Amino acid sequence: MIDQLSSNGNWEICANFVLSELENCSSPQQIVNLQNSAALFACCRCIENLLKHPISSYPVSATEVQKMSDFLRNWVKLYANCLDGQIQSVILKRKIAQSVCLSIMRYYPKNWPTLFDEFLSLFSEVSAQQMCPPLSKSNPVLLNLLDVFLEVLQELDSMVFNRSLNLTNEQFLRTSEIKDSMRITCLPPIVELLAMILKNLQVGNARELKLISLCLKVVGLYVLWIDIKLVANAQFIGILHSLVQFTEPAVHQSICFLLKGLVTKGMPAFPEKLSLILGLWPQLLQPLINAPSTGKLLRRTSSNPNLDINRDDNDSEEFVNFLQEFSNCMGSIGYNLTVSFKELMASNPSANSSHDSSTWQAAYEECVEKLELTLNIAINLLAYEDNDVGLAVVMFVQDYLELLKEKTHGKPSLSNGSAKPKMFLELTADRLFKLRQLLSVLMEKIEYPTERTSEEIDDFESDRQEYLSLVRGIARVDGGLVLEGIQSLLQHTLLQLPPSMRVEEIEEMVLGRLESCLYLFFAAGEFYKAPRNDHFAEGYLYNAKMGELMTTICCSNISAIAYYPIQLDFFELIGRYDKFFNSSPKLLFDVLAAFLDERGLRNSNVKVRCRCAYLFSRLIKSHKSIFALHTEQILQQLESLLPLDPTPELPGLKNINGFPKPPSMPLLNGAGAASPRLFSIVEQSFLYESCAHLISSRSSNSEGGGVREAASLFAMLLQPTLLQFPQMMRLLAQEKDPDVAEARGTVIKQTADLITRTTRVMSLQTPPEPEYVHILMKILDVLVGSLALLPPVAGAPGRGAACAGVRAFIHRLIGSIGPECNVVVKSADTSADAAPASSVSDGGGGEGSSGDDGDGIGRTASDLLLLAISTANPHFLTVQHSNDPGLPLQDPDIRWRELREHIPLFSQLALRYKDRCLPVLSECLPPLIASTMGALTEPLEAAQMVAMTERCALRRALLQALQSIGQVLPQGIFIALGSNAANVLVSLVSLTEACLEAEDAVGMRYGLTFFLGCITHFASDDTFYENFLLPHLLPLAFLSPARSNFRLNDAQFALTLNEAASCIYALNSARGDVFQKFLLQTFLPRQNLSQNYIEPYITNLCTQTLSGFQIFAKNFYSSFR
Repeated sequence: MIDQLSSNGNWEICANFVLSELENCSSPQQIVNLQNSAALFACCRCIENLLKHPISSYPVSATEVQKMSDFLRNWVKLYANCLDGQIQSVILKRKIAQSVCLSIMRYYPKNWPTLFDEFLSLFSEVSAQQMCPPLSKSNPVLLNLLDVFLEVLQELDSMVFNRSLNLTNEQFLRTSEIKDSMRITCLPPIVELLAMILKNLQVGNARELKLISLCLKVVGLYVLWIDIKLVANAQFIGILHSLVQFTEPAVHQSICFLLKGLVTKGMPAFPEKLSLILGLWPQLLQPLINAPSTGKLLRRTSSNPNLDINRDDNDSEEFVNFLQEFSNCMGSIGYNLTVSFKELMASNPSANSSHDSSTWQAAYEECVEKLELTLNIAINLLAYEDNDVGLAVVMFVQDYLELLKEKTHGKPSLSNGSAKPKMFLELTADRLFKLRQLLSVLMEKIEYPTERTSEEIDDFESDRQEYLSLVRGIARVDGGLVLEGIQSLLQHTLLQLPPSMRVEEIEEMVLGRLESCLYLFFAAGEFYKAPRNDHFAEGYLYNAKMGELMTTICCSNISAIAYYPIQLDFFELIGRYDKFFNSSPKLLFDVLAAFLDERGLRNSNVKVRCRCAYLFSRLIKSHKSIFALHTEQILQQLESLLPLDPTPELPGLKNINGFPKPPSMPLLNGAGAASPRLFSIVEQSFLYESCAHLISSRSSNSEGGGVREAASLFAMLLQPTLLQFPQMMRLLAQEKDPDVAEARGTVIKQTADLITRTTRVMSLQTPPEPEYVHILMKILDVLVGSLALLPPVAGAPGRGAACAGVRAFIHRLIGSIGPECNVVVKSADTSADAAPASSVSDGGGGEGSSGDDGDGIGRTASDLLLLAISTANPHFLTVQHSNDPGLPLQDPDIRWRELREHIPLFSQLALRYKDRCLPVLSECLPPLIASTMGALTEPLEAAQMVAMTERCALRRALLQALQSIGQVLPQGIFIALGSNAANVLVSLVSLTEACLEAEDAVGMRYGLTFFLGCITHFASDDTFYENFLLPHLLPLAFLSPARSNFRLNDAQFALTLNEAASCIYALNSARGDVFQKFLLQTFLPRQNLSQNYIEPYITNLCTQTLSGFQIFAKNFYSSFR
């Protein structure tokens, strides 16, 4: 119905209804009923739909314009005169403004050039009446008209002119057309009208005060693109000067908004922008600064720096809103002053004689004076409690700090002594004092809040980074100033702490200051760049000061304060500045004690515990030689933290640092309810790594027991985990709930990653010590043997994560145990039911290649690794397709991702083991290729975009792996492909061609590079040449670049074309005249090519170098496009 009424002619019914209903309103209650009327909204919607119709499909007629003009004028007049001018309806006013704006967008200026003139004429009719203040009594109709007109201008800005709008090119051109016409025709009378009315409005009247603020806001919106002379003139500035004398925050707020628009208007920074700011300062900015509402802000810069919060608890919301706008204004002025200063310095008359020196000097002095005054104000605004106020001046303060010349600290000057203009402000004593004030404010602002919601904490962290950027700027100017400030505040704060260090006895303000010091000192590690990141090295500029701070912090016992931001900062400092203990080893054990007790790893707060686990591993790794003598004591302290809790982490059951177990969830230890764990397995992996470093360091210590004792300790460390691992697999296989199964798979992966991280310490040298090899083989046997327990279908919940964990360990072993590792491992040592851990490290252990050591049959570790890969491969591949309804298949992208992640294992194996791994590859690659080919033939719907992407990635991964294997094992690639290598090669041609269908140039290039290796080494074989190269590979290499989806101008496809040309060139190099004859007489004629194409092709193939033929090939195929 609305669409029908919106058509030409029918909209007039709605317009008449709107006018008649408004005309019949004679009481405020009737106005309320009208603005709540569904019929009114429906009619307004019909009119708006008409105005939104595109002109291309609904051309504008002169009749339509006239009728719309009459309707809108009558609507505005009726509203202004309704209830004798006493109407107050935001809804009706908004509806009128929206319709007028849509009319402007549809008709102005082409079809209705006098639109603004007609509406301004309404003011002429009304302003002829009495203009005696207050206008709210003498001429309320005029105020209603002004209210509607200002609403129209605001709506027009939000819908059309606002710079934040994302406009199409067509909309941008339309906006520019409206702006250009308004500049010429109506903006001067509009600004003149507003100025005339502003003169007669009274601040003391509530309604007129609101209109004054609205007028100034509208001018501030439009001043960005109108002629600046309309506002920056004696008359209008005089009006603003008279208004700024009042103390109403709302008026001051609107003036600030207008001034911000003025100073951000585009113009040359010097002299125009500087002259504008200096001209506005005495008449508008200085009165704003001197106003009682802003005067109290100056108290911080009028005295020495202090730690008092610059906030009056009685500040009204209206005043805070003014301060935010005042801060925005001063931030814009300050920013433009810095830009003007740079331009001013660039025009120094010493470098440009065309400028008058005295004029330049006067401008320089006044610009610097205003910069300093603006900085004073900015410091006070930053100190205000409401962060929204201070953040507006952060950019200016950053720019100001960049103007300050860096303190040299006695370093030689970079100046060569010649007379050059100073491009920086000298760091005078007065400016240094201001930097101290600024630093004092910033140290307050970054204090951690003691009582806030999580959302407020997020906002605080974001604001904190802004303030930290200013501290960074101060540090650039004078690095010692920041460290001195931190040290001074830290010493002052430590004196206020009670001896007990109980957080209940410490004031919140003291906690905040202490955390602020620690946080700033931590951040200083980023501010001050030290050689090799050693801030305590001899010769580093700040080593003494930073050493004093670290000594104070480590000796102060502040880590005992049970306030998690302080404790977290303390341990973060230890992690960042761990090189401090190279020169102060005595303090290292105090820090170690803090890590091991309830302050660190046993802290009641999850954030501290979890972070300490990682930081502790870094500390141990950095100073393991010092801790080596105390390995046994440290391991005893860690022992209770090492048992793993394999309960899966479920999102719906989250608790503080850990997840409680559902009542039905089986526990490995068979116990009842367990207490919440301190760490997740991921965090425990760092503790295991720490233990491994301690054990390894102890073995190399003269007082340690050597490698044999270390191996025994390693076995004892990992044996409980190895006993748990198969049971984790069984629980995963038995799990029916997919969410729980996925979580169990994640736990298995985390456990396998823990084992891998721990054993990485054993295998730092290649090959590892024989005693360590036995342990690694035992772990491999347990992990690979557990794969048989997994669900047999690819993509089953949890399966992918579990496989990834085991596969990562195998990757690690391939890197550390190479083909040269001949450590013999007895079969008893690698059985699934092995003896306790101690027997693992004691059995075997000599070097040798014999398979029999007299006590049982043994095999070398490298042979066992290859055997394990062969054993694991079927479990990794599993079932991709199943006709059994009891084995439901997962989504293809999940199954294919699991398959794809398995492929790189064989690339690494070939690279590491070379020909030694050919039997394993011949056993593993054929089923891998078959599974991949089978997966890629599954049908997909167009909507399965994720699966399509995964299909492309799987195809590319296989071709890339085969390319890598072919490069490493060029002579053995056919053996690796298995007994059915001929058919596999044909399938790989289809796979490479499918890359082109998917526009995967990279995957196609991998395939062609693989075939290029085959040509190079096997083209001389007649059977291979005649049965594969000519019928299959040659069409792929020659015809693919001729297809339309082979984009010759694309960089990746250009590289792929080079590989295709290289294949043909290699064929010619290998078979010569035979191949050329085949091309000339058989292949090329079959492609419907004329002799004009065939002869140049053969000629270039025979005479050109490879690079020359590749260039010819690109031009050859381009000629067909």
